[in-house]
Amino acid sequence: MVLSGKFLYVVLVLLAAWFALLCRALWKLIRASSLRSEPNARGYATLAGIGSAALAVGALLALHLSWVSVDISQHLGIKAIRILSLLLFWPTLAGILLCTGGRGRIRFLGIATCLVTGLWWFSLSMGAAISMGAAPTSRHPTRYLIPEGYVGWVKINHGEKAAPLQLSNGKFICRIPASGVLDTSSNVESGWAKDEYLYYSSSNVLRELPETGWDKGGMIWANHSEFQATQDGSLPSRFTESFYVGTEEQYHRSENCTVSQPQELKDAVDPKGVAIKQP
Repeated sequence: MVLSGKFLYVVLVLLAAWFALLCRALWKLIRASSLRSEPNARGYATLAGIGSAALAVGALLALHLSWVSVDISQHLGIKAIRILSLLLFWPTLAGILLCTGGRGRIRFLGIATCLVTGLWWFSLSMGAAISMGAAPTSRHPTRYLIPEGYVGWVKINHGEKAAPLQLSNGKFICRIPASGVLDTSSNVESGWAKDEYLYYSSSNVLRELPETGWDKGGMIWANHSEFQATQDGSLPSRFTESFYVGTEEQYHRSENCTVSQPQELKDAVDPKGVAIKQP
C-alpha cells in the first residue's frame, strides 16, 4: 500500500531532511579523510557505510516522490520501482556491515539509518505481498457504479473494441449495465488505489456498497482477475476483472452455481482473493 495525502508530504519532508543530514555527514568524512596522511581502513569503512545509507534514503525518497502524482507513478512503471527497491535493499545491507566495522560515533548514524530503511523496505514488501502482489505504485482509483438492487457477478473486460472508461476528478468511472458485463477499450493500470463501489438509481442517487471481511456486512466479494500472463511480467492488453455484489449469504449461495462462478473461486479463502489464469 502506498502513502497519500498530507501524511505523504510529511514523510517527504522528513526523508529530505534525513537525506540532507547524511549528505552533510558524508561530506565531512570525505574532507577529514583527505587530511589524513595515512590511510585508515576503519575510517574508510565508515565513509562507505554513510554513503550507502545516504543512497538507501535517496532511493526511499525517490520512491515516495513517485506517489505524489499517479501519472508519474504510472510513467515509471514496475521496472523503475524494482530498480529503486534494489537501490534501497542492497545499500541498506552494505551500510549496516560497513558502519559496524567502522569507527567513530558518526557510524551509529549509519547503523540507525540502515536499520530504519531496512524495516521500511520490509514493510513495503510485505504490504505489496499482502495486497496480492500489487507493486508499490499508485494508480487512478476506480468508481464502480452498479444498478440499484443488482445482485450477482460483475465482469469488466478490458482491451475490447468498446468505449474507454471516463476519467473524472482523478477517478475512472466504471458504469456497469443491467447485464452485469461491461466491455471497455481502457487498459488496466498496475499499483494500489482505494476503489469505490456504489449502487446508482435512475434518479442518480448513489448508495455506497461496503467492502469488508466475513461477518461484517459487506456487499462486495471475491475480487479477482483473469489474464494471459506476459513473458516480461507487464500487464497484458486484454484483462478481465470480476467481483460479486450482494450480501454474504447471497455470495455463499452463489458458490454452488457453477455457471456463474469461476472455478478459481471455489478454493478461495479470502473474499478479496485474486485468481490468476496462467498460460
